[in-house]
Amino acid sequence: MKRFALLLLTAGLTLSLPAQDGPRQNINIPDIPGYHTLKGDFHMHTVFSDGLVWPELRVIEAWQEGLDVIALTDHVEYQPNKDDVGDDRNRPYVLAADKAKELGLLLIRGGEITRKMPPGHSNALFLKDVNKLDTANWQDAFAEAGKQGAFVFWNHPGWKAQQPDTTLWFDEHTRLLEQGLIQGIEIVNYREYYPEAFAWALEKNLTIMGNSDIHGSIFQEYISSGPVKRPLTLVFARERSVEGVKSALKEGNTAVLFDGNLYGRQEWLKALFAACVGQEVNAAASGSEQHSIFLTNYSDIDFRLIPGKDAMKNHLIYPLDLPAHSTIVLSVTPRQLGGPGKLSLPLGFTVDNMFVAPDQKLEVTIRF
Repeated sequence: MKRFALLLLTAGLTLSLPAQDGPRQNINIPDIPGYHTLKGDFHMHTVFSDGLVWPELRVIEAWQEGLDVIALTDHVEYQPNKDDVGDDRNRPYVLAADKAKELGLLLIRGGEITRKMPPGHSNALFLKDVNKLDTANWQDAFAEAGKQGAFVFWNHPGWKAQQPDTTLWFDEHTRLLEQGLIQGIEIVNYREYYPEAFAWALEKNLTIMGNSDIHGSIFQEYISSGPVKRPLTLVFARERSVEGVKSALKEGNTAVLFDGNLYGRQEWLKALFAACVGQEVNAAASGSEQHSIFLTNYSDIDFRLIPGKDAMKNHLIYPLDLPAHSTIVLSVTPRQLGGPGKLSLPLGFTVDNMFVAPDQKLEVTIRF
C-alpha cells in the first residue's frame, strides 16, 4: 500500500513540473483524398486495472510519440488496485480528458471485457458508462456494449495464454458477429502478428486493428528513437473528431503499421501508397535516348519495391529501396517505350512491406 501511494505521489509531482509534456515527435503519414490519416492506439492500461501508470501519463506518452487518438481500456472485471484508486471504471477517462483536450489528442472512453476463452478478451470503445459492463455473464456485457452503441473488437486472438496450441475461431464469436456485437479484431497485439486473424478480418468483414496493449511506460517497452515502435492502427476518418473515428472504425477504414510493415485491405493500402509516393519527370535526363523519372517518398515509412516481369524485361531488375523522405531515379529507353514521343509505359512492382492479405503483397504501377 505504501509503495503504491509513493508511486502515485511521484507521478503527481512529475506531472506538476513545468514543460512536463516534452516535444512531440510527429509521424508523417500523408492524408489520402477525402480522409484524415490518424495514428491511433486503442488498447492501453493504467493503474485502474493492471497497468503501472496514471491515466494522464498515457496521454502525454501518446502526444510525445505523435499519435492522434487513443483509448484507455482498463479491464472491467480485473482491478487489483481498487483499494487504492477505487473501482469507478470511468475514472481513467475523466482523469485524462483535460490533458487530452489541452494537447489536441482525441480520447475515447473504453474498457476491456476480460473473460476466459471463448470468447476471450475484447475491447469496447465509445462507451457511455464502463461500469455497466461488469456483469455476471459475458453475454450480458456484450449486450450492454451494443446497447451503448460501442465498437467492439476481439483482442489478441492468438495469445498463447488463452490459445496455447493454435488460433481458433469459436462458435461464440460467430454468434457475436451475427448479432452485430463484435465489429473488429486485432491482427497485431504488442509485438505479435496473427495471420489467422488477418484472414478472418478479410473473410468476415471485421475492422483490422493493431495496438500496443501497453501496461508499463511506453518508453520501457518500445525504443521511441529506434526502429521498433508501438504498433499503430491507422484510421482513415472523414473528420478529425471522436465521432469521425467511430464512423471510420465501424466502416472498416483502417490499416495497421507494425515493425515497418503495413497490413490492410487493398483499397486502403493502394490509396495510402499513392499518397506517400509521388513521381515527376526528370527532364534533364530525358531525351531521345532515355526517359527518366524521380520517385519520391514523402512519408516516414520505408518502402521496398520488387520489380515485376515487365519491369525486369525493361532492365529494372533489382529491388528498389525507397527510404522515408528520399528520392530515387528510374530510367528506361525510348525503344522500350515504343519509340521517341511515345512515353507511356506502365510497369508493375510489388511493395515488399505492404500486405493486403496473409502472404499477399500490394501491387502498384509506375508509369514512364
